[in-house]
Amino acid sequence: MLALGVAVVVIGIIAVIVMVVVMNSTSSEQPTANETADQNAQAAPPTPLPGENPEVKTPIQPPAQQAPPPTATPTAAVVPPPILQEGDDCPDSTLAVKGITNEPQYVVGDQPKFTMVVTNIGLVACQRDVGAAVLAAYVYTLENQRLWSNLDCAPSNETLIKTFQPGEQVTTEVTWTGMGSAPNCPLPRQPIGPGMYNLVVQLGNLRSAPVPFILADPAAAPPPADANGAPHLPQPGPVG
Repeated sequence: MLALGVAVVVIGIIAVIVMVVVMNSTSSEQPTANETADQNAQAAPPTPLPGENPEVKTPIQPPAQQAPPPTATPTAAVVPPPILQEGDDCPDSTLAVKGITNEPQYVVGDQPKFTMVVTNIGLVACQRDVGAAVLAAYVYTLENQRLWSNLDCAPSNETLIKTFQPGEQVTTEVTWTGMGSAPNCPLPRQPIGPGMYNLVVQLGNLRSAPVPFILADPAAAPPPADANGAPHLPQPGPVG
């Protein structure tokens, strides 16, 4: 009996040892739930960053426009015009010049009469030289080619200091012989043929607006007549 009891105890111990060994081997072969989750997380590919996956379209943000800093705009100093005292010389800004033809149309061979007008358009009486040395009439083609001036062949040193009241005018008349001319009056002078031309009056740097007039062919235009029907004759005056 003693021997039988010892054998049963030994068999029981061996059975316990076998069970422990089997359980340890099973636990080492099959991972736990936490281990399985960790392994799955490590095995899954990482989430691509924006721009790494060509299938994922990342919106393109336009670069911010860098506006240049505002710069200060220089302001030009406004210089008030000089105060004009009565009796001072008339500046160009207070005068106006214009030309007047006595007829809108002439015939080649006529001697057109031109009137030069200078007007004080300012508010104060002032004075200015309007003598024959500085006041001139010019004839130009429509293409602005200079043909004649009253100072070319009849230059003058005459000065005429005129005191202009506001709105006052000074008029001077000259007669054109219909011949071309140039400074210092080179010869020979050629007659100006039929066509349309401009009269321009100049005082110093002041120039009038062009006044058009016509020179007609004598065979094509009847002689002009005055109000009484008499043939019009040129008026005497300075010629050039």
